[in-house]
Amino acid sequence: LQELEALISHQSILSENHMVSQVFHPHFLELTGTSCSSSCSPQEGSAAEAQQQDRWRIPLPSAEASREASAGGRPLRSPYILSVVVAYLRSLLGMQILPHKILQCFVFDICMYFGQEHTLQQLLHYHVLLDSPELVTRLEEVATTRDSSWAVQACLDMALRIEELSVVAGMLLHTRQYLDIVPFLVNQRETRFKLRDLLAQIESDETAREEDPELLEHVVSEIRAW
Repeated sequence: LQELEALISHQSILSENHMVSQVFHPHFLELTGTSCSSSCSPQEGSAAEAQQQDRWRIPLPSAEASREASAGGRPLRSPYILSVVVAYLRSLLGMQILPHKILQCFVFDICMYFGQEHTLQQLLHYHVLLDSPELVTRLEEVATTRDSSWAVQACLDMALRIEELSVVAGMLLHTRQYLDIVPFLVNQRETRFKLRDLLAQIESDETAREEDPELLEHVVSEIRAW
């Protein structure tokens, strides 16, 4: 609250960008005892806008740190800062204001940092957090580094809605649905996905090749036909 009062004392207009960069993010740094690099300094202009989400990005905690924090099987208590940020997000939606990507990404990051995956799932399910390439990237990271089933499904659904087709193919690869990848790429005319990644993973997946000895040959034939 003191940080917000200090901010509005010399500014008449507050955007979501200001709230994240000058109130929420500094408070998070103070709360967690972490430091902010020089890249966090505010930048102006449309050229810098594409980098703002990463400037205030909170790194995903390691899987080990998350397991240690949730030891005992009980959900972690939601920190006060998360309650404030979510309340601010909902107040914008209540006034028919679509939250800026910077705010949405910050909410995603802080949920994951404090182990509030259940809250994050609700925000995604009810579209409080709106579809965007930035959130797809974050979901993809959670899905692949945590082997999280809910994140895999959420990533697939959002990537399909916004037509991030290479991400969809990547999730199919991550979940070892090898036979579905090439037909999907053909039907969607997607060319950004690296087929060598598919072939390399099949070659290294001994279990899949034992279950289907002709798997690699079948996929290669599909690629050649394409």
